[in-house]
Amino acid sequence: MKTTIFGVLLDVTPDQDTVLRRLMRKHGFMLRFAFQRLVGGLQNIGGLERHCASETELPLRYAKDAVQEAQGLIRARHQAMKEGRDLWTQRVKKTRERLTALRASSHPNARRITEQERKLTHQEAQQAFYQQHVDAGTFPPVVFGTKERWLDRFKVLDDPVAERERQQAWREAWDESRNGRPLRVRAGADHWILEIALDCLKPGKPDAKVPRYEKLEIPLYIARKVSKKTGQVHGRDYEGLLRRVLASGDPYQVEILRRQGRYQVRVTVEEVPAPIQTDPRHGWVGVDTNSTFLALCHVQPDGNPHAFATIGDPRLFDVRSTQRDALVGRLAVETVQWAKARGAGLVVEDLQCIHDRDVSAQFNRVTHQFNYRALLTAVERQAAREGVALRKVKPAYTSIIGRFKYQPQYGISVHHAAALVIGRRGGLKVRRENVPKALRLWMQDRDQWNDPTYRKNDWSAWARIKRIMTQTLASHHQYLSAWLGYRKTLFSE
Repeated sequence: MKTTIFGVLLDVTPDQDTVLRRLMRKHGFMLRFAFQRLVGGLQNIGGLERHCASETELPLRYAKDAVQEAQGLIRARHQAMKEGRDLWTQRVKKTRERLTALRASSHPNARRITEQERKLTHQEAQQAFYQQHVDAGTFPPVVFGTKERWLDRFKVLDDPVAERERQQAWREAWDESRNGRPLRVRAGADHWILEIALDCLKPGKPDAKVPRYEKLEIPLYIARKVSKKTGQVHGRDYEGLLRRVLASGDPYQVEILRRQGRYQVRVTVEEVPAPIQTDPRHGWVGVDTNSTFLALCHVQPDGNPHAFATIGDPRLFDVRSTQRDALVGRLAVETVQWAKARGAGLVVEDLQCIHDRDVSAQFNRVTHQFNYRALLTAVERQAAREGVALRKVKPAYTSIIGRFKYQPQYGISVHHAAALVIGRRGGLKVRRENVPKALRLWMQDRDQWNDPTYRKNDWSAWARIKRIMTQTLASHHQYLSAWLGYRKTLFSE
């Protein structure tokens, strides 16, 4: 589990600033040079590393880091092309099935058919785009410094003075976004030090077998917050984590970025998960993810719910990204602590499949404003740090099963009912959720029950129940959310 520790360089003098800018430009050049040569088919990695080191007069270690970073970027781009092809292939398949069903309907809807045809054309174009790159072993051009910032260069203002100022600001931002370099961190007597090898040799033997380079040392501040009353560190003790990594000799990566006139340092280390402290005999906690909160349900080993909780913040939906990250971290800590206090593991939704299929425009708007993956990733990381076992399950039909089966049974919200289904599916590994007898008889009275299909796959039965119940409630001028209140009325008809 990789963890990034943030820091800031302190007391950077003008001379040091000049040296840092020069070194960052050289590292950015090595990265882009190696990337272009590797994309062009160059196979001699050792020769490329030596060439980059000789061109920039930097130590060979820095050239090796730049070439390795370029290789990782190329692998990531090829993998992105394969994932894009698989994604759009699956979406095309689903859309074709939906379009076939619409055309075969007894009352075809011309407007919906036209919409699906237009969507299918777009999806097939995307599929062909990714398939072409996969077949050729290529990927679209990569813009170092982001494409958006590159396009900003061509925006022209009417005022010449304002245009010159804008171009100057753009150039500075462009250089900052394209240049970075790997470094080394060490612990001083009472503070941290960032150690940088310069592009000039130490005075000594010019024909030495191993050249020695001058080094620049700058004080480094590692972010932390200490309580004035207790002296304890609030949140994660990143300084302690970094000291353990340096003492153990484990590898780490350091990057320096210049942002808004300040030098930010990012140290990426490998964090070892804590030993598991939970016990399956204490049950599992199912977690249902929503836009502003998490619904929790502690499921006992016999499958019955023991406790419910709601952990959230209404500001999650509309705050800035930096504030949202802080709120997400706090919610993740509260969620893991709630499960750890009960000695139970966590079961969360595997939302990797969210974008693996075609979804509605409303769902896309919600997920665009709130990143479900960020919250569940934070929960997963916190669980690993606290020694809480965690499992992932497919979220298919969890809300539907919870609404029609467990919401009327326990008188709970649909979100807690979905959390109960998630806990049973992942913790107890329940393969199927039987349809309640009253609901099954209601479907049979309307000749909408297919027993062989249900025995083969209960998810299709739940999908049918949702469709029929939505249509029935619509005839009463109600939505699906009114199911609990209209349940007895519908069953008595």
